[in-house]
Amino acid sequence: MRKLRILLAATFVIMAVSTVYVSRTAAQDAVKGDWKAKFGANDGGQFYLELRTSSWSRTHTWGDSHQLSDFAGLDANLATHDGPAHFELRREAGTFAFDGQFHAGEGSGDFHFTPSSAYIQSMKELGYTGLSDDRLLSLASLNVTTAQIKELKELGYHDLSLDQLMALTIHGASPDFIRAIRVVVPGSLSVDNLVAMRIHGVSPEYVKEIKSLLGKDFSVDELVAFRIHGVSPEFVKEVRAALSADVNADQLVAMRIHGTDPEFIRGMSAQLGHNLDVDQLVAFRIHGVSPEFVEQMHALVSKDLSADQLVAFRIHGVSPEFVKNMRDVGYSNISPDQLVAMRIHGVDAAFVKDVRVHGDQNPSIDDLIRMRIHGHSRASM
Repeated sequence: MRKLRILLAATFVIMAVSTVYVSRTAAQDAVKGDWKAKFGANDGGQFYLELRTSSWSRTHTWGDSHQLSDFAGLDANLATHDGPAHFELRREAGTFAFDGQFHAGEGSGDFHFTPSSAYIQSMKELGYTGLSDDRLLSLASLNVTTAQIKELKELGYHDLSLDQLMALTIHGASPDFIRAIRVVVPGSLSVDNLVAMRIHGVSPEYVKEIKSLLGKDFSVDELVAFRIHGVSPEFVKEVRAALSADVNADQLVAMRIHGTDPEFIRGMSAQLGHNLDVDQLVAFRIHGVSPEFVEQMHALVSKDLSADQLVAFRIHGVSPEFVKNMRDVGYSNISPDQLVAMRIHGVDAAFVKDVRVHGDQNPSIDDLIRMRIHGHSRASM
């Protein structure tokens, strides 16, 4: 799980940082590129913006939408009226200036980004020196602020790398989130922990409800596993109502992995009674023992089939069709153990017919199995 979190965090950081390439000469004071934008449907104050640097034709997008109020000089009428545009996005790390045209609510043009010398100095004082233009552009696009960095330091996160700062920002692991999650998740939380929780939706509210339902604290790995596999508060409540109030965390994860949901529990309970445990239910799902399969085997074999016998049937291919075929050749009272042995050793209706063709008209099931065990093929009989 830790490796998964690190991989996910690294992937998103690479997406946010490594795809930004700058086009400038030593005589230029700004990073240049081009942009595309679109006003959100039904108005609502949303604005979608994409940046692309001109030299590498690589695209860097941050966030799906912005508020119109984030931009200076952006005319909301351009959502419905064609025309030229000049607007700015001002961040602490620098300013993006956009020039272009809008048509039918979509715009494009050129931009230039001018880093803030005050931000560069403030970052230097915080320990971040030698910031390149591409780093500054990324910090500006993500709106990584010096106030945010200072808050993180106050929370104990000293000497964070730029990649860590951007990963926290990309995934919304803000100082407010950190303070809230620390109340409900015990122990020290690393940057990887915080990013993993945000990626998978482990919110303070989720943790509180899960803790209340299951009566204990959980590690970050356990909480992330819950969210990855869909162990929601609603699922816990439904499983408890359908099965037992004593279902534990590992069992809940196993049930979600294998699709042992409340509907399946109710269907199996209707066929086999209400004394099923989690391990049996999970085994049923792994091997394809469905309520429909149980109902058919009850009608064809016995009403007293155990959980282990049903699983053995599925493992060895004792299907309703197999039982029906054996009935068709005169064997209607075959025990569960005999059915499994027949499938293991290759005794089927076709083998019975061959045996009869070669002279033995009424062999018992045990006789048929012995023939197969001792290598009596159809052709040699």
